[in-house]
Amino acid sequence: MSQPFPLRGAIGACALIALSACSGGSEEVKSDEPQGRTIHMSLGGTANAAERLSDPEELPMPGKIDPEDARWVRSGNGAQYGEPGMPPLIDIICVGGKVQATRHVPSDKGAEAMFAFVGYRGILRLQVSNDGTEWTGALDAKDPHWIAITGGPFYATVAGGGKVISPASSMLGEVVKSCRASTKDAATTA
Repeated sequence: MSQPFPLRGAIGACALIALSACSGGSEEVKSDEPQGRTIHMSLGGTANAAERLSDPEELPMPGKIDPEDARWVRSGNGAQYGEPGMPPLIDIICVGGKVQATRHVPSDKGAEAMFAFVGYRGILRLQVSNDGTEWTGALDAKDPHWIAITGGPFYATVAGGGKVISPASSMLGEVVKSCRASTKDAATTA
C-alpha cells in the first residue's frame, strides 16, 4: 500500500534538510595556516612528560600488566605477584581470618571501588579503598568466591589500575586455605 503523497513529500524534505545540515558547505577556506586544530594538553604538575616518566614515583602503574617474568612469591602469611626487582603488582595476605588483596597503583586518596578478580571458576568483586598509593580490601577467608584466584589463571582489575593477568598458582590456594585454618584455630582456642 502506498503512502499519501504529502507524507512521502514531508519525509523526503526532512531527509534533504538532514543531509544539508551534515554537509560542510561549499565555501573554500584559503589560509596559510595548516588546517585542523592543535590541542595542547597538560598531564598535571610542573615537570614535563619525559621527567615524569623517568620518576618512579610518578608512574601510573608499577611494571607491565602482563610481564613475562612475573611470578607469585611467598611472603610471610601471603604471596606477592610481580617482576623480580620491581614493586609488586598484587599482594594477597591473611589478616585476622580475612584474605586481604592489595593492588599497588596510585589513585585519588579516599576513593572507593571494586577490585574484580575474574577466573575460570568464578568471579570475586572485592570492595576496596585507596590511600593514594594502593587499593586495599579484605574478605572472610571462608568466602567461596576466593575460587576466582585459587581455581586457575585469572585477571584482576580495579578503577584506573589496568588489568593484571595472573597465571594459575597453587600458592594462592595455600594462602586462602591456611587463612581458613587460622580462623578455625582461633575459634577452638576461644
